[in-house]
Amino acid sequence: MDNKLEDFLNNKDYYFIHYASEGFYNGSSPAPKISCIVIYNDSELNKDKKRFSPMDYLDGNDLETAEKLCLEKFKQIISNPNICFIHWNMNMEGFGFKAISARAKDLGIDMPEITNDRLFDLSSYVAYLSEKRLSIKQVLWFNSLLNDGFLDGKTETEYAKEGRFEEIFKSVNAKVVGLSMLIDEIKNNSLKTENPFPEPNDGLTKEERRALALKVAESRERMFKEIEEHNRRVLEHNKRVMEQPIYQEVDEGFLFFDSNHPFLSMFINWFGNR
Repeated sequence: MDNKLEDFLNNKDYYFIHYASEGFYNGSSPAPKISCIVIYNDSELNKDKKRFSPMDYLDGNDLETAEKLCLEKFKQIISNPNICFIHWNMNMEGFGFKAISARAKDLGIDMPEITNDRLFDLSSYVAYLSEKRLSIKQVLWFNSLLNDGFLDGKTETEYAKEGRFEEIFKSVNAKVVGLSMLIDEIKNNSLKTENPFPEPNDGLTKEERRALALKVAESRERMFKEIEEHNRRVLEHNKRVMEQPIYQEVDEGFLFFDSNHPFLSMFINWFGNR
């Protein structure tokens, strides 16, 4: 493990961090609005999670005031010189700490600079291990850590403009927790940096494979509709509730029903009476 990363993890005041905004910062003013910042410490010494979101300050305030209040709260955290952050590619010009500081400045907040000795870019370390750049979505997916709440940056931007802050929080939270779980994979030398589910070698293009998958899905849907309709007709001949498996002759064939396995019974009836 990288010595700097190990030092960070031995410091009880480290946090994983990620954030979402209304877009990339291009150096102009106003900078993109901040919709959520989440920091997370999962160490035994200091288990802690904090979020900084306008939605927590909307009661009695307009959106801009709420955003300002959450960034002032975030400033209190980063003003502590002992706190350090493990992040994913947040040292870019258009995304990350510079963009947050630029937005804070627009709102009249003088955000202190976080020096490099307090930052560890996990994306660069994973790139070093894999010998290529990976997105946070790719590496979480490769390691089966992709949470259902995960949203891509474009969707987070759209949701921010719609005020869907709860869903944005769930997405940012999924990424922060995912980063902490990647550390466990690194510690265990089990980090996957390649797709564990390679494309099938069937000679088809992506478009052809997508069309084939659509046909299979449509065929499956038709089959289930046929099963449902057949069993509806059969069950019309049997009005009583059967608690135990039975075998009964009916007008349209036979009826098998097991109350403990209704779905299996549905298939047996469909195939047995075709």
